[in-house]
Amino acid sequence: MANTLEVMTAVKIENTTRATCERPETCPICGGGRVAEFLVAPDRFHLRKELYRLVRCSSCNAVWLATPPKAEEMGLHYTEDYHKGIMAGGEAAVASRWKYPRRRIALHKQGGAILDIGCSSGGFLSTMKGPSWDLYGIEMEQSTAERARANTGANIFVGDAVAAPFLPSTFDVITSFDVLEHVYSPRTFLTKVFEWLKPGGIYYAMMPNIDSWEARLFRTHWYGLELPRHLFHFSPRSLRYLMTELSFEEVCVKTPAESYMQRSVGYIFSSLLERLGCAAMPQATLRTRSVPRKAFNKAMRLAVAEPFAQIAAIAGAGPSMEAVFRKPTEPRGLQGLSRL
Repeated sequence: MANTLEVMTAVKIENTTRATCERPETCPICGGGRVAEFLVAPDRFHLRKELYRLVRCSSCNAVWLATPPKAEEMGLHYTEDYHKGIMAGGEAAVASRWKYPRRRIALHKQGGAILDIGCSSGGFLSTMKGPSWDLYGIEMEQSTAERARANTGANIFVGDAVAAPFLPSTFDVITSFDVLEHVYSPRTFLTKVFEWLKPGGIYYAMMPNIDSWEARLFRTHWYGLELPRHLFHFSPRSLRYLMTELSFEEVCVKTPAESYMQRSVGYIFSSLLERLGCAAMPQATLRTRSVPRKAFNKAMRLAVAEPFAQIAAIAGAGPSMEAVFRKPTEPRGLQGLSRL
């Protein structure tokens, strides 16, 4: 169904964007020059009409927004409903929501100083409270940061992550859940992460996987695109390339059994309603679902989404990536010498 909709709009999209967008010359991740068109889509989350153009590097596989909004304009794309949705997701059923990340981190670190970048209202940090951990967070929005402080007692910096005044080798663990895709310069961001980690410290991140089966199936209707808020779209290949370039050591890169399928199908349904001249409600608008709708969604999840997600995860093609990287205990140039 998604492919049919794309064919119907392809000519219109191409004519709208080709004359106004400049072809980028080099990849911001690897510096390569083999850059190709990937797709063009609007902000389906808010049902807005402006089109955004994604391009892909054939060398490292990175995908990015060719003409992103200026940083000072990006606030227009993060509505109050958007922030409420993020907070609600982070605070709902925290024990189960954050169980898996906590287990993964515990395999490598059992205590110390932990920094959650993009901590929102502190959902994840609240599960780490206790004598073993010193809690820190970074949050862009002032009122959300105040809520995080109240919920966790953590030391929260408000503002752009790269401007945070943390000293080098401060943290044993740094986390970022669905954050890396939002930053204008992943290299600058991750260089700061590397600097702030202690030798042997780990960086735990989650983000959408642009090479997932769902992304290939739904294309411009894939929920993980989140245009224009997602400025970069990573795959296991492109993430590994970047992290290796920045001297991180890979611990694991996996695709958990998660799914954005129902959200993506919702985008297709909204597109069909608009084509029929009917009003569609954006997914950005928080609403209470009826009991029959909840029952239908649950049935679809159990019958279709979850089995598909399990198979995709086994194949390494799930829609979400979980990654753990470590800062080496010795500088890269000395690692070989220490084994002589």
